[in-house]
Amino acid sequence: MMQESHFDFDDPAMTSTITKIRYKIDSVKKYLTPLLNIANCHMVEFITQNHWDTLLPASLRESLEGTELNDAVEQFWCAATSQRVKDTSCLSEWVVNARSHCLSVNNEYCLSAEQLQSRIKSWGGDILPEVRVKEFMTSKKSYEVQTMSRLVASLQPCCGSSCCVEAGGGRGALPVALCLAYRLPSLTVDCDAAAVANAPARILIIQKQWHAIAKRIKDGNEERMNESIKKNLHRFAAAFITHRTDLLGIVRDKFPEFDGQDVKLLLTGLHTCGNLGPDSLRIFTTQPSTAAVFNVPCCYHLLTEAIDVNVFDVFQRDHGCGPVETSQGFPMSEYLRGYNLGRNARMLAAQSIDRVVDQKQLPSKSLLYRAMLQSIIEEQLPTHKISEGKLKRITPKCQTFQEYFKMADEILKLELYDSLPDSYFTDIQRNLDCQWKKLVMFYLLRLCLAQVIESLILLDRLMFLFENGFDKCYLVKLFDPVLSPRCHSIVAVR
Repeated sequence: MMQESHFDFDDPAMTSTITKIRYKIDSVKKYLTPLLNIANCHMVEFITQNHWDTLLPASLRESLEGTELNDAVEQFWCAATSQRVKDTSCLSEWVVNARSHCLSVNNEYCLSAEQLQSRIKSWGGDILPEVRVKEFMTSKKSYEVQTMSRLVASLQPCCGSSCCVEAGGGRGALPVALCLAYRLPSLTVDCDAAAVANAPARILIIQKQWHAIAKRIKDGNEERMNESIKKNLHRFAAAFITHRTDLLGIVRDKFPEFDGQDVKLLLTGLHTCGNLGPDSLRIFTTQPSTAAVFNVPCCYHLLTEAIDVNVFDVFQRDHGCGPVETSQGFPMSEYLRGYNLGRNARMLAAQSIDRVVDQKQLPSKSLLYRAMLQSIIEEQLPTHKISEGKLKRITPKCQTFQEYFKMADEILKLELYDSLPDSYFTDIQRNLDCQWKKLVMFYLLRLCLAQVIESLILLDRLMFLFENGFDKCYLVKLFDPVLSPRCHSIVAVR
């Protein structure tokens, strides 16, 4: 059950921030709600449901129909990358309008990483140097750990925590840096018992090679870390975390040396999947032993909403959890109570327009082929249902749609290919050529909504923290969104 809101309206600064967050939420909702049908559509049904004609505004559609594909795509790239767009076309207006409803750094409730450092200093902390570890993790993970671990370690003395707890950390990449680079006792709690069982051996290997693989960065220069590492401060526990999980009890069990001490926790999470992000915030608000939370969310499609009452994510399914054991993932706040996004919209929120624009990526032909296949099946076999997983990764093996259809026909046992004349596929190819431009532009226009949806999810979580009486809480743009698309973290101090 949601906790009752208890704003401190005697605090003018807090009241002002809450008012601004509400205003932003209202603005995003007003913009987004009429467009949720676009966000929730299935690209598989692009042709069968005629998304182009039924979902896009007529003025935008007509403008694009009169523009060559290459020109329209270039216009999109320009509008998506320029700070000041002079072009007043319907396409540029769509892109700019969507971007204006996304989160932006404002040095108040949405901070840059540098602005978070200033907050930490104002709370009495010192900003520690970054430590770079390139081995034992991908370049993306290395960058994220390097950026986040320094700030977590700098925040730790400010909140008086005794131990950092990582929610859903798998093999514990973040706590490796926290314990080996910054000497912070750290615990990784993950529901994957096999990963947890194998992780300690991996940590010992990293510990033995630490001086060779880790570099401290000072003033832009790398230097070796010569301090001796006498013991491993990183422990692991296998548990499925919900809002009711007693993290302090798990810490005391894994760290018997804390016996008799007043233990405070700093709850972290580097890309907490689905409901684990919201449940981490609920733990922070309800368990006084949790002194701070530093959480980077991801996998929004695994969040639960009221409309998903009979749908459970993979973690809930595998651990036998149902509505009684778990809490709603969205919305969290009282202010957004009753508002629903939909699973496809949440899945869209996990896509990266920054990376698409930076790399100028057009959608794969597989989207078009799959949509056309759906059209043929509905025409020829209207009662047939397709198991989606069976058609993954077949497009790269095919030079033409006809080859794709033949392979799909064999996999799905449709028995259609040999019964259709060659002229049928000639007509299909003409339709494909016509549909490709529409699908590309629809895909890009729909992608503009991704960050808007993500912004509303993040603002909802921030609003939840304020509703529960916390004022030291921020959204922080922590990472470069091209390198790490889920770039925002939530930081709150009790």
